[in-house]
Amino acid sequence: EPLYTGSWNGDYIIRNDEYAEISRFYGYVVDGIFQTQKQVDSYVGKDGTKLQPNAKPGDFIYKDLNGDGVINDKDKTYIGNAFPDLTMGINGNVSYKNFDLSVSFYGTFGNDIYNTTKSYYSGVNGSNVYAGTYNKCWHGEGTSNTYPRLSVNDANMNYKRVSTFFVENGSYLRCKLFQIGYTLPRSWIRNTTMRLSFSAQNLFTITGYSGMDPESASLGNSVTEAGIDYNGYPNPRTFLFGLNINF
Repeated sequence: EPLYTGSWNGDYIIRNDEYAEISRFYGYVVDGIFQTQKQVDSYVGKDGTKLQPNAKPGDFIYKDLNGDGVINDKDKTYIGNAFPDLTMGINGNVSYKNFDLSVSFYGTFGNDIYNTTKSYYSGVNGSNVYAGTYNKCWHGEGTSNTYPRLSVNDANMNYKRVSTFFVENGSYLRCKLFQIGYTLPRSWIRNTTMRLSFSAQNLFTITGYSGMDPESASLGNSVTEAGIDYNGYPNPRTFLFGLNINF
């Protein structure tokens, strides 16, 4: 029996199967957005029945993967994997005369993140609409083939159904630590060593992920529920100034 984890909107995001990779996202495949009512009406099965009877222009088109003329759980498939193909870390230290520099990088590559924040910021759950979503969403023929229309009831389940829309590339490279220091010559202050330093943690991140933080999102609650961004709090960027004095 498969183990379903990652409860969300009455469904599950992850399906874990025996003898298979864990924490794989399982859901519907989005095949664009209906641009016209004619397109909605023509998306039918072999018997002429509409595949998505609740859909309107601006809603997602879901693929009928098994070709039975009905969009249901039988059309779900694996749509992403939370675990990276490569995890790496780079550390470096260099000094020149009285200066010293330390840097540390960390990154993951080849992993996916299920970004549920796209639903939180859509307004369909009664919250405010995120400006980034509002500006990108469909609002007329040809305006978008990526972000669906905004709707109070969301009858087509655009922002509530587990689908490829929420799956994003979670790869990133982050500067975890940058530190530079300068040790004053002992001749400046007799019998005393003084070092001035500046350090920054989480200085910058290179990523294509649209959420707040690919690192905090990719951790998950457990190995069987990894890679789901439940609107988690991002890692802070901190700056520190230091002064060390040895007598």
